[in-house]
Amino acid sequence: MQLSEKQLKLITETASREAIRAYKADESKRLQEKHDRRLRNIKLLLKHYRALVLHCQKLEDDMMKFDETSIQDLDIDDINLETIESIKQSKKKSITMVYFIKGKIEAYRRNCSEDELKYFRVLEMKYITPKKYTTREIAEMEHIEERTVRRYLERAISDLPVIFFGVDAIKFLK
Repeated sequence: MQLSEKQLKLITETASREAIRAYKADESKRLQEKHDRRLRNIKLLLKHYRALVLHCQKLEDDMMKFDETSIQDLDIDDINLETIESIKQSKKKSITMVYFIKGKIEAYRRNCSEDELKYFRVLEMKYITPKKYTTREIAEMEHIEERTVRRYLERAISDLPVIFFGVDAIKFLK
């Protein structure tokens, strides 16, 4: 069976349109997953923020003890330069992340209007303050329903990607 020029052109145009459509759909899905991953990363950072703060405080205490320990008191068989460097890098990353989160949360607070500060307060009580408040405790303190606490948290967290990641977090409409 021989195809005419017209049929070949039609097949080529249709295949091209479908390939472009599939590419755009894949790209849209990839961008959505990237956005979702960033939001999930923010939630994960907030969830573990208090533990990171405690970890950094413990690191500082350990480093002070380490500084007071003489080299003869250390078990040299268990310690090598790579281990020490690894510990130092981990400490730097943890402390850097705590300061990064602290700075971004403060930027969020400064960016909030008077009316939006309620979202910040709820976010702060849920994730940032030294005392971990339950949803019920936050609701009682803010004189709102527990469902409202969850909505406020969603709203606050939805505002954070741009503050955390800049222009890369903005989803531009086509």
